[in-house]
Amino acid sequence: MKKLIGVIAFISVVIAAFSALLYKKYLCIDRKHGKGFCGKLPEENKKWLDRNVSEDLYMVSRDGYCLHAARFDNGSDDLVILVHGYDAEWKDMYTYIKRYYDEGMDILVIDQRGCGLSGDKETTMGHLEKLDVVDWARKLSEEHNYKNIVLHGVSMGAATVMLAAAEELPENVRCVIEDCGYSTVREEFEHTMGLVLHLPPYPALWITDLITRAMKGWSLLKDADCMKAVRNANVPICFIHGKNDNFVPYRMQDKLYNACPRSDKELLSVEGADHTEAVVKDPELYWSTVFGFIKKHFI
Repeated sequence: MKKLIGVIAFISVVIAAFSALLYKKYLCIDRKHGKGFCGKLPEENKKWLDRNVSEDLYMVSRDGYCLHAARFDNGSDDLVILVHGYDAEWKDMYTYIKRYYDEGMDILVIDQRGCGLSGDKETTMGHLEKLDVVDWARKLSEEHNYKNIVLHGVSMGAATVMLAAAEELPENVRCVIEDCGYSTVREEFEHTMGLVLHLPPYPALWITDLITRAMKGWSLLKDADCMKAVRNANVPICFIHGKNDNFVPYRMQDKLYNACPRSDKELLSVEGADHTEAVVKDPELYWSTVFGFIKKHFI
């Protein structure tokens, strides 16, 4: 009996230790600047960003963290707020910044909390970040009186803007573009546990959920639920996904699209595109869809 109790205790300790490691590895941000994709940007792209950025903006989040964003002033009445993905920073959105800039729109591209120059050391996978996006939209609306605002997010940034769509947004936020966002954080972690770590998700995720509740007051298993958000979206959403995406599985797009009850939603599936590759796999289709959708909803 003592041997059995010892074995159970050992297994419990191992699972708890693994869960803590899971939390530290995937939810605590490594703050080495440039660890994201921007370290791989060609120098000419970095120079373009440095040359054209108008100002660095800062804002304090509702829970007291200093948040950073970069603004590109094109003298437009229309603004896009761009939101990057997991373990990235604002410069990683160069492709999107440049295209919107060429279209003549003003741009605000944010560093999500824990990334780039923004404060905090942990991500909540869109749960708290959604409120940051809402507050950035309010701040820019008050300071620049924009006629139209669109939210455009990629990967975890797509989850962030979907979650924001169910919040009380300024009236001039007209629509959301979500590119390869996940249905829920729970489903994404269940999937990646098998894909990346080749391990069953439970019981480790149950313990990791207890850690997120204790450390940051949010639930890994219940919060950051984009399915719930799109069911209650206050603005139209364009859902974009690559058909070859296995990191955030393509099947999640259909779940999200079907869950959204709005008649003004739109869907784009890009053949042969892996995760975040839709914009480079078929840029003409991607941008014609995006700007076509935006123009339907701008006034």
